[in-house]
Amino acid sequence: MKTINDDVQLTTRLDANLGYACNNNCLFCYFRDRKNLRCNPTTKDLKRLFSQMKNFGIDTIEMTGGEVTIRPDFLDLVSYAKDHLRYQRISVITNGSRFCDEGFAKEAIKRGVDDVIVSVHGHNAELHDRLTERKGSFEEAMASARNIFRFGATCRTNTVINELNYRHAIDIAETIRGMGVKKINYIFFSPLDDASETQKELWPRYSDAAPYVKKMIDQFRGQFDAISIKVIPFCFMEGYENFVTDFWQNLYDPFEWDFYNRVRIRRGLFIRTIAVLVGLLFFMDISRMRRIGLKKSLSEAIARVQSFRESAKSAVCRSCKYDRVCPGVWKDYAKRFGLEELRSISGKKIDDVEFSVRERFNI
Repeated sequence: MKTINDDVQLTTRLDANLGYACNNNCLFCYFRDRKNLRCNPTTKDLKRLFSQMKNFGIDTIEMTGGEVTIRPDFLDLVSYAKDHLRYQRISVITNGSRFCDEGFAKEAIKRGVDDVIVSVHGHNAELHDRLTERKGSFEEAMASARNIFRFGATCRTNTVINELNYRHAIDIAETIRGMGVKKINYIFFSPLDDASETQKELWPRYSDAAPYVKKMIDQFRGQFDAISIKVIPFCFMEGYENFVTDFWQNLYDPFEWDFYNRVRIRRGLFIRTIAVLVGLLFFMDISRMRRIGLKKSLSEAIARVQSFRESAKSAVCRSCKYDRVCPGVWKDYAKRFGLEELRSISGKKIDDVEFSVRERFNI
């Protein structure tokens, strides 16, 4: 018998990190202090990675960095992924510093780029360029969107919500709408990997920023095809839960990354196997496993292990209706701000991790 969970599939999109070199110096960058110390992968390394991802069933590759387009082999890598490996879709996350050039944008899209995510962190040059620490980066982002649409690719935007820009949530959305973009991401800081090294004064409190984000949604719902608010506990978005993608929802968001295979690639088969076994034994409910099947259970198990390592909850979370589908706040956030902001939302417990994704993308 078909259940509602059968309608929402695991994402088959995965990121390929092309290196940390970047021509911006964003104040909130996870790798700001160490990006120049990291070795960038060679062309051979990346072709091997692309092939490995394809063998794992990934059909959409999302090239990220750093700024991927400043690599001299970027166009050749796009051609290899599309023509040789036959990826269905190729996405690129960029600051727009090269897609603003008509010739480059035309060639990249001709070679196989289908979808471009442009970073827009301010509603004007003053704020955006302050955050990127590169004069002219705002105008480049605006020009990039025009070129991307002109040459036939889709364009989305990423906006990192931080202490300097959250009060302009509405203004930024207005700017993005003027670019012609239909899918937007507002991403709260998520201190994974090296992210805890960023300037902590830029971390916004969820309780401070959420009201501004809600007002943005009120004004622009229906004007975008999808508004996604990333990495924020559901209790801060009461009444707006269907716009939220937190860590566990990433598994089912078609525009997010396959965490199960990401761990396999980054940590190796042994580590992934151990993490999956721990997740199945200690963090997965038997009734849900029966309902969603083995493949989804494996992905949810490893995601819950990761969030157990990285996130924290307060005592009030246990009575919240979102307790089973929300990982809480990241531990580094809790160290800085505590857990007093968290509150319990009354109602029947929700078991379906993917509930908000289903509503937002009409799956």
